[in-house]
Order: sequence, then C-alpha cells, then structure tokens
Amino acid sequence: MRNMRRISRVLAVAAAIAGLGAPAEAYYHYVFYSSRSAPFSPIEARFDLTRLTNNTVVFCVYDSGPANFFPNDSFPSVLAGIKQALAAWNSVPNSQLHVAFGGLEYAGQNANTPGGDVIFQDLGPGLLGLGTPNLPSAPQLSGTGGVPFVAISRSTVILTNNTGVQPGPSYLEEFFTTAVHEFGHALGLQHTWTSSAMSQDVIRNTSRARPLDADDIAGFLELYGVAGWTANYGSISGRVSFTNGGAATLASVVAIPATGPAVSALTNPDGTYTINGLPPNTYLLYVHPLPPDAVIANGSGLLLPTDQSGASFAAGGSFRTVFYPNTVDPNQATQFAISGGAALSQQNFTVQSRSGVPAYDLLVSSYANPAAHNYVYNPTGNIQTVNPAFLNTSLGSVEFLVQANSGSTPVPNSIAILGLGSANSCAAADVLPCFWAFGSSTNLAGYFGLSAAAGTGPRHLIFNYGNDMYVLPDGLVLVQQGPPYINSVNSNGDGTVTVGGGNFGPDSRVFFDGLQAPATSAPSQNSIVVTPPSGTSGQVSAVTVFNSDGQNSMQFYLEPQDAPTFQYPIMSVPQIINITPAAGLPIGNSGAPYSTELDITAMNIGFVDGQVAVGAGSSDVTVNRVWVIGPTELRANVTVASGAAIGNTELSVMSGFQVMTAGFQTLPANGVLPLISGILSADSYMSTVYSGGYGAVYGTNLQAAAAPTATLSGTPIGIQFYSGNQVNFIVPAGFPAGPAILNLSNGSGSVNIVVPIGNPGPAIQGLSNSQGPVDATHPANVGDVLSVLVSGIDPSSVPALSSLQVSVSGLPMAVLQIAPAPNAQFQIQFVLDQSFGGSQVPVTVCLNGSPSGAYTIAAH
Repeated sequence: MRNMRRISRVLAVAAAIAGLGAPAEAYYHYVFYSSRSAPFSPIEARFDLTRLTNNTVVFCVYDSGPANFFPNDSFPSVLAGIKQALAAWNSVPNSQLHVAFGGLEYAGQNANTPGGDVIFQDLGPGLLGLGTPNLPSAPQLSGTGGVPFVAISRSTVILTNNTGVQPGPSYLEEFFTTAVHEFGHALGLQHTWTSSAMSQDVIRNTSRARPLDADDIAGFLELYGVAGWTANYGSISGRVSFTNGGAATLASVVAIPATGPAVSALTNPDGTYTINGLPPNTYLLYVHPLPPDAVIANGSGLLLPTDQSGASFAAGGSFRTVFYPNTVDPNQATQFAISGGAALSQQNFTVQSRSGVPAYDLLVSSYANPAAHNYVYNPTGNIQTVNPAFLNTSLGSVEFLVQANSGSTPVPNSIAILGLGSANSCAAADVLPCFWAFGSSTNLAGYFGLSAAAGTGPRHLIFNYGNDMYVLPDGLVLVQQGPPYINSVNSNGDGTVTVGGGNFGPDSRVFFDGLQAPATSAPSQNSIVVTPPSGTSGQVSAVTVFNSDGQNSMQFYLEPQDAPTFQYPIMSVPQIINITPAAGLPIGNSGAPYSTELDITAMNIGFVDGQVAVGAGSSDVTVNRVWVIGPTELRANVTVASGAAIGNTELSVMSGFQVMTAGFQTLPANGVLPLISGILSADSYMSTVYSGGYGAVYGTNLQAAAAPTATLSGTPIGIQFYSGNQVNFIVPAGFPAGPAILNLSNGSGSVNIVVPIGNPGPAIQGLSNSQGPVDATHPANVGDVLSVLVSGIDPSSVPALSSLQVSVSGLPMAVLQIAPAPNAQFQIQFVLDQSFGGSQVPVTVCLNGSPSGAYTIAAH
C-alpha cells in the first residue's frame, strides 16, 4: 500500500470481526513449524477441502455496502469488482479449490462451513484494504494421513467504506487489483516481492489483463494444487547462509527470466528454500533481504512464522543482494534452464551481512502526452506521469522516471533493463542508454533506445550500487502503441452502444464500471460496438477500454470523473416475486450435503445469459450453476452443507448491475430425501447428458423403500441400474437440448435437480496463432488471436457466435468468428485476453451448452 503499506494485525477493527485471530498479512504463506530445530518443513494455513461443499469456498458481502460513494459510483459496481476478483482466483489452473461469490449476506450471518466475509470500514491513510484468515494463536494441525496443515475456519476481507478515496472509485483498475490482493490474503497467501498480485501496491504491476502472475499461481497451487500439479513446472532449492555459517532466515530467493514472470520463496529458519511452480524458461537466481517495511514493530507487515507454542521466528538480518553464484552483474550470473518436472537442488548462496539495503519500493513511471494519446521522451515543464511505466518502443527513444516511495532515490552506478542493456550516468556520457539524477528530492530519469525487436510485456529493472543492488521485477512494461482512448459513447437505438476512439484492437475489452460489455463483432481500430450489461434506473457508468498489453483508456485522466460515461434509461425497479421451494431448503445430513433445484422468477427485469449470478448469503449454501430460462425466470442448482446453520439467509440475484434480494431459510434435515452429490454423462463423464445417452446420478440414500423412479421435465425415463449410491438413467432419443429438471424418487422422498441436455460437444483438433501451432510446449501470448480447429459440428450450417463459448482455464474469451474448414471441420477465432503467467491451461469450446474435452496449451 502506498505510504503505509499493509496493516497485518488490527487490534480493534470493529465488532464485525471481533473474535477473529490476529489479522496478518505479507510473506508467501502463513507458516508454522513443528519445532525450533532442523529439519524445517513448513506447515501452511489453508482451507480444509474436506469441510467444503464441492471443494468450493464461498465469500459473501455485507449487504450494507460502503457508506459513501464517489460521484456516479454505486454498490452494484463495487459488487462487480468483487465478483471479478474472486473469478481471478477461481481461474487458477490445476487447482482443487473453487472460489465462489455468495452474494449478499446479513451482518453477522451464521454459517458453519468455512468461508469468507467482505465488509466495509473506514481505513487509515494509505491503507487500501485488509484481508486476513482466522488463524489460531497456536497451530492446530489438520490432515491425517497426508501433509499436515493449519485449517482456516473463516476469512475476512475489509474494503474501503468510502469509494471516493484510494483505491476507489470501484471502476478503477486499482480497486480491482486491490480486491484480488486482499482475497489472496484471505485464501492463505502473504506478500511477495515479485511485483505480482500479492506484492505491495507500490511495486505491484498487475492489471485486468494480468490479475495474477506466476508467483501468485505457484503460491496458490502449493496450497490447493491437484495431485501431480508440479509435473508441468520446475523447481530450484538450496540454502542461504551468512559468511559465518549462520542461516539467513526469511531471505527472499527469486528465480527471474529475462522475459517472463519471476517466482520466489522465503527461506526457512535454517536458511533452506524451495521455489516450486516455475514455468519452463531460462532463469537467473538472486537473493535479497526483506525490505525495512516488511516487518514492522507495531505488528503491521509480515506475520512471522511460529512454532507450535506460538513463538515466532525472526528474520535473519540484512545482507548484500546478489545473483547466483555471487555477483551483482546479471551478465556474470548462472543461467538455469528449467523444464517441466525438473528439480535443481543445492543452489546455495553465501551472503555478506550489511546494516541495511540501498533501495526498496521504488516507484517507476512514464511521462504522458494526453493530447497525442501516447508517451513523451525528454519532456519539459509540469508533465503528467503514469504508473506503471509503459514504454512505447515504436517511438524509438523511451524515458522512465524512478522515485522513492518516500524520501530521495539513491543514485546507482547503473540501471539495467534485464536482457536489453545497461545505462550509466548521462553526466559521464550523454548517449543512450543513460540515466540522469535530478531534483532536490533526488529522482532518476532513465533514457533507452528500444525498437519493436525488444518485444512487449513486463521487463525487469536492476539498480547496481557497486557492492549491492536492487532488483525490481516487472518494473516497466514494453508496448508498441499508446493506450486506448475514447472520444464518444453513443447509443445505437437497438440496445447496443458504439464506443469511438483509437488504439483499439481485437484484444480490446470495454467495461461499464466493473462489468465487461460483450462486443457484437470484432473491434476496429477506432470503434467497438458493445451490448451494455443490464443497468439500474438512471445509472451513470464510467466506460473504459482495456487492452491486453495492460494499458487502458482511464490512465491519462487526471481525475476519475473526467472519464466518459453512459447513462442508463429510467426504468422500473426489478423485484424477486417468487422462489420455489418457497419454504426454504433443508440442510444435508449424515455427513452428506443436500442438492436441489431452485426456481426464481422476477419482474421488471430481462435476464441475460452470462450476466446473472445467484448467491444464497451463506457459506453453508453453494450455488453450483445458474440457467436463464426466460427474461424473468432463472433455475439454479443449489447445495446445502451437512450441518449447516439453520435459520434465515439472504438470497440475492445480480443481473448485470441490477441487484434483487429476498429472505430465505435453511431448514432442519429431512432424513428421507435423496442426497445427490453429482450427475455425469456416462458417455463423456461431463455434466452435460446427451439425448439418447446415459446419465449417472451419484450420492447417498438414492434408493430407500422402493426402487427409484425418475422423470425428465415430467417425462418418465428408464432406470438402468440403481443402488443406494448410484442411479443410471437413459435420456429418450430426440429429447430437446437445454436445461431439464430431473425428478428422482427413492421410494420415500423425491428431489428436483437441473440436468443440462445436449448433443455431444465439439472436439478440439488443434490451436494455432500467427507463429504456428500452440500446445503445451509452444506458448501463446496474451493478446494473441488464436484459431482453434474443431470437429463434431454439423457442417451443413455455421453456428451463431452467440451459441459458442471458448474458455481458457474456465474464463470466457472474446470469440471473433467461426468459419468452415476442410474435412467437415470449423475454425473458431478468439482473443487470449488474459495472461496466465506461463502456466499450462485447459482450453474448451462449448456449443449450445455442450463442452468439448480440454485441450492444454501454455499461456504467457
């Protein structure tokens, strides 16, 4: 956080979180050790998947919302930012944990299932938010027969009570990246120093296009990765010790490539470290001490690891930062070629103790030229700056500004952009590259000559002080054009809006406040036609264009209120008018959850598929999936945990920015009902069941007093096999595609649940970009237009774009077009509009609700 950083322990934060363990922030994980003697094996805090429904942790938002809003900002816009931040963590590839938005909740809502709460409070100056798991003062270990861990029972995220102060208003990118950061803490991650989402705000360099970096993904998978997740990644391990042999405790060891994200780990009390989750690449390795603001005496900053008595382990002191093997010159550093599954060990450092660090938390900016919608080289006068620093290589000569977060910036011997060259002082030789120190509070201006051959994306900065150095991962971003800009926002009279401006591309995305407005066709360089998300009566939304290179149309405005807006028409207030079953839902029993279908009807609304979210207001209740049945009707599959708290909850429906709520109840368990844990196609083992194919219901109590019977949307269907735990059924041939209600009776009671009926999904035959085939070893880059070749689609007619969805790691991408291809195949083009930090991610194509199998690619 700027100026104040984070506050990790809050002594008196409000009655709403009274009784939580001490809030804590920073570091990689929340770590405990079983003893104070080597060997040290970290015991980490995380959610216990066995206590969650469908491995899903639910975060609910206090329905009071912030007390004060920036002009034209609103609670629905805040909720949109929260939903998208949760979706970022839910998209981590190879994760067992699902992260869900649970809608609005009453203050103090009772819940027995581990989950999280989002509340709003006034925060101190410079403090943008707080996120904390409820941790015991002394660890209570969980995990029998496997790796021990400390279970998180509850987490709290605290966001600003006034969106008129930083990081608000809620439609700014900083509000979104702050929310991502705080949810990371709530899920079990502390700070890192790689400029990733979990880095402090002053050095963080993430965006809507890149909400998570490889360091965040590695830390998350260490807690929640599926079995064997490390097969696609490499690792480096070793020990860091001082020259006297003593351990360098809590030293940060960082693997950093010339191009690509850095990944780091902190050392154990004996100085040992292991960096897991390295995407295949060639890395340099360096070690640095914690900066002075990492651990602060008043309890803010890093929550130190403890032993089982609660006694903490202190950091080992400051030392000289060096690349492996022992140099401040990256050109002399060892290069480590890392492939999937590779594990390098014994990469040991011996470091020299020092009294402090030469620099930390440096802020890097570029100079803006708003009139030209570009950046300025060698400006004069009072010029607007932009952070992070974007350098447009198409200009040839580029300049960036380096400032200390507070005080003066120490003057180095040289400044290097890793892999692109090193600059000495312009006072010695005024030729590019060079840097200039200026100002009474010293600042640095770096001057480089770069071309398009330098590529695009984040690059790392190295400040060499002779006998020490400071490395700033992702210190600046290379681009090849200026930011997108908006000149006009005009309604077209058919429900669409044309956004006019410039520097648009196929990867451009338009947001109304915090929600994306889907494009009706591929954007041109100067205009994009979009369909706005559903809005509230008279709502005024800020309109922003985001490009995949990290730039956006908001960054050159001096004040948020200067941004272009769109005003929604005056309309009636939407309301929920019916919920079935009206009485509420019984909780699960005998250790098994209860799942059923919920039908919701509303008025003064036009539900749009893809814009609707339903929350039950409690972490005890998970909404698994929602279907839009008509403009005013929704169906949802809902699961209530066994042992859930009985009583009132708040059911909420969000459609775009429209928010409706109604009271609901969780009821005592009903022992005669079938308890369904899942339904899969017996042909594909996916959730969509094919017409004329077989489906399998899994659960408990599926057969009781008599043989089970079933209907599908009222049509009796044949049971092929049954037991107490499984019932197989057949879907009649020709049964219409779409969501159908399966009614299953076990002879004593019955339950309804929605089953998607479809035709077999398409099959992905391959993917390519402009460079050729894309797969697990030939990566795609954010912003690429990718072509996916599919079979299994009726070649007699081209499907409508509205019937297609392409997802990467569960996130929908912008589909540009579909066209016939040879051999009765189709080619679908889409934009990879989000980075995945070099991870291997699944791509799926869904046609009319029927998904393909996953096709794995590597995505930077």
